[in-house]
Amino acid sequence: MREYEVTVVIQPQLEEAERNQLIERLSNLLVPGSKEDGALTANHWGMRNLAYPIKKFQEGYYVLFEAQIDPTRIKEIERSMQYNEDVLRYLVVRKGE
Repeated sequence: MREYEVTVVIQPQLEEAERNQLIERLSNLLVPGSKEDGALTANHWGMRNLAYPIKKFQEGYYVLFEAQIDPTRIKEIERSMQYNEDVLRYLVVRKGE
């Protein structure tokens, strides 16, 4: 298990309930099953302006996850986020590098 930071930009037009469900699904994707204390934290940065339009959106809802993830699961996580229409952009970075 290694520590990673996963930054996700979510479509701004989602209702709060839909956005919270998406964030919960992403949390379960990052750390499936039982969540250990400190294994996953989600920092909500809120609505921010984008540097350039993405899919005709000028702003997005940012969430930063800090998680302990098995490195063999990174490709699976990235593929799942890539095919989710509500995720505009994502970035997975190993901490400490």
